[in-house]
Amino acid sequence: MNRLTAGLLLWACLVPGCSDPPAPAGDIGAPDRAPLGADARDRDSGREAGTDVMPDVAAPDVTPAPCPAGMVHVATFCIDPYEAPNNPGAQPLVMYTFVEAAAWCQARGKRLCFDDEWTLACAGPGGLSYPYGNAHQPGVCNDDKTWKVYSQSKLNGWPPSASGPTVGSLQDLLAAARAVSPTAKAAADHVEALYQAEPPGAGQGCRNSQHPVFDLCGNVEEWTRRRDGGEPQFHGSLKGRYWAEPRTCQSAVTTHGDGFRFYEIGFRCCRDPL
Repeated sequence: MNRLTAGLLLWACLVPGCSDPPAPAGDIGAPDRAPLGADARDRDSGREAGTDVMPDVAAPDVTPAPCPAGMVHVATFCIDPYEAPNNPGAQPLVMYTFVEAAAWCQARGKRLCFDDEWTLACAGPGGLSYPYGNAHQPGVCNDDKTWKVYSQSKLNGWPPSASGPTVGSLQDLLAAARAVSPTAKAAADHVEALYQAEPPGAGQGCRNSQHPVFDLCGNVEEWTRRRDGGEPQFHGSLKGRYWAEPRTCQSAVTTHGDGFRFYEIGFRCCRDPL
């Protein structure tokens, strides 16, 4: 090699990039990447390039609610917070027999409460005499209204067909009874005149501090099912008494048969947890 040739080579090597080896054809500008194609792999994720597969994400730890919406979980059961129809602001239903009340709850995927369930929701784990404590306080629950004289002969005119499982309000119940006959209308008018229950939850203090279940004492007396099974045609236990007579959470009336109805008797529903 002569001096002229060596000088030209030295000058060429001073040009930036002259020392880099030429890139293979078809891979210009990406000498440090794997070839593109269907079999190429993403070095970071190990997944096939060009796919939309997301990395595995652990499912959130969500514990399902033990009770349906509109019910309260107490110990081993679910209970409606209000007397049937269990709607805030809707006055409690009355004039339902034990059998009719059970059918009303069943139509909604529920059942009548057992008497011991009802007592626990009322008295709480401490076994209080009243939802709010051991001493009766007039006016905390709706149990101090003035008693009104009733006519049993008028009440006897109540049509059983009115107390069905599809009734959704006291107004609908009374309207259904009035539509049957003049005698039935007189019965419904008499029930309305005697009625002194309040919308559910009106007395916010009438509940156990452990459970937001209202009006278990006072308002309307409630059908429950006897845990011991009861006797033929006597399966119910009436709990809580009503607007004109206070009773404790533990008190019960078991002397009325399954077909008994009265102007101050209602109910609420329970069910097993989901």
